Amino acid sequence: MLDLLPVICGAASGAGLAIPARLISGLLLKQRGFAPGMERKHFWMMLAGMSVIGGVIGWRAGVSFRGLYLMLLLLSAACVFYTDAKHRVIPNELVLAILALAAVFGLTGAIRFQIWQSLLGFAVCFVIFFLPALFGKKVGAGDVKLAAAMGFALGLTGSLYAIACMGALVLLYAILDHRMPLPQMLKTMIPMGPFLALALVAVSIILI
Repeated sequence: MLDLLPVICGAASGAGLAIPARLISGLLLKQRGFAPGMERKHFWMMLAGMSVIGGVIGWRAGVSFRGLYLMLLLLSAACVFYTDAKHRVIPNELVLAILALAAVFGLTGAIRFQIWQSLLGFAVCFVIFFLPALFGKKVGAGDVKLAAAMGFALGLTGSLYAIACMGALVLLYAILDHRMPLPQMLKTMIPMGPFLALALVAVSIILI
């Protein structure tokens, strides 16, 4: 039973963070002229997802500064997921929050962190996403900034894993979504933020 305690605490913490995630998302959307309200079904989906991921964080990190970092990262990622999936906007505040979390927890030694790896990951991810955006290949400015923040948080190796993970998630989504044929969907602008956010959290849990 004691072995399950970190998992239970993590799941409860993840579920609890759905409340500030809804409030933060609403505030950021309201500042940009969007309707701040979140539909009930979306809130319960967010709560369930954050509870599951919180349980995994509890299992992997327990009660520690690493666990705290991952929970705060989950909060930021959940806000990115919702705002981009719903309104195709990734607020700069959320990108800065990811950068700040990685810098504060990394430089204090709470998580694995090498500044040069992080800067290299930042630069490489920025270039990988900026070039398609430059040539109009269905990548938004928010995606570019979020990818760069992901690169900083994960370092070069971790960010490459995350990009591969993101690609697999996008492909899976395109296959499972039957609203339009797969070739046509791949030509449309799919919001990248939710997939980047999921990949960031998943790889952080595994590697950091």
